[in-house]
Amino acid sequence: MYCICCKKDNVLTLLYGEEKVSEEDYIWVEEERVGVKGKVNLRNTNSRMWDNGIVHIIDAGYGSSHDTDQYVIAICDDCIAAQVAEGNLLYYGNYMSKYGVKELVSESKKIFKRKKNLDNFTEETNAYRRQIKVPSLYRTD
Repeated sequence: MYCICCKKDNVLTLLYGEEKVSEEDYIWVEEERVGVKGKVNLRNTNSRMWDNGIVHIIDAGYGSSHDTDQYVIAICDDCIAAQVAEGNLLYYGNYMSKYGVKELVSESKKIFKRKKNLDNFTEETNAYRRQIKVPSLYRTD
């Protein structure tokens, strides 16, 4: 799959103990599998393994012009690290372990707040500069 950030085709299928299937089937085919204690699990893109990144089905909620639509999105490991550091991608948690999660969530919140405050400050400053007719050379908008 192509990474949504760097546009490289570097997030790859990772077949482990499975028969070889096309990337297209790996992305779109849903199947039921009998798991632990006979429980039936639905396997799709979200529960499959991917090499060098994340591939996930995302849902558009109400209010979006894409209400109720679903999309498959991929982001490679390098871009994940860069986007988390910039506050464009937020760390939410770890579904398998709680070890160290509080610290990572706290750091992500701090980066998010810092970025939002800086954006608000820059927007207010530029609005003020436009109001007093400061030449565009000194504005960042």
